Amino acid sequence: MKQKKKKIPNRVSGTNGDEKTSEKPVPEEAPPSAEAQAEQLARELAWCVEQLELGLKTQRPTPKQKEQAVGAIRTLRSEKTPLPRKRQLMRSLFGDYRAQMDAEWQEALKALRTATQSARVQLVGETARKKSGKVCRPRPAGRTKATVDFTNEEFRFNFF
Repeated sequence: MKQKKKKIPNRVSGTNGDEKTSEKPVPEEAPPSAEAQAEQLARELAWCVEQLELGLKTQRPTPKQKEQAVGAIRTLRSEKTPLPRKRQLMRSLFGDYRAQMDAEWQEALKALRTATQSARVQLVGETARKKSGKVCRPRPAGRTKATVDFTNEEFRFNFF
């Protein structure tokens, strides 16, 4: 008859010799739903296909490279190709494609923030106002920035 070994939890010896278990509660994150996973996969596939198409348009690939890129696009867009094969292909073509996607997204976000901060409103000349059918009124000099008054009251429609 075989004897079963008892599993002993990892123990860390203290300075005074007592042993305490090092069991820390691991914060359990809820796994993403199937919809979220499918959406993420669709974004990853679209990004990889876009990168391949962009490479075909902007670079001058050799016929062999062009054939490989077209084949990869066809494989990534195929409904019949299994998911692991698609992920393997994306990994072999782009390396850590998720990090590249995130870096590209961060760069675009930074560019948008810069653009919004550097945007300036210019006064329209009198002749342009007369040509346009829109009514333009200059803002009073005392109030240069738009301020929003927030109250602590709950918003309600006052129909009655």
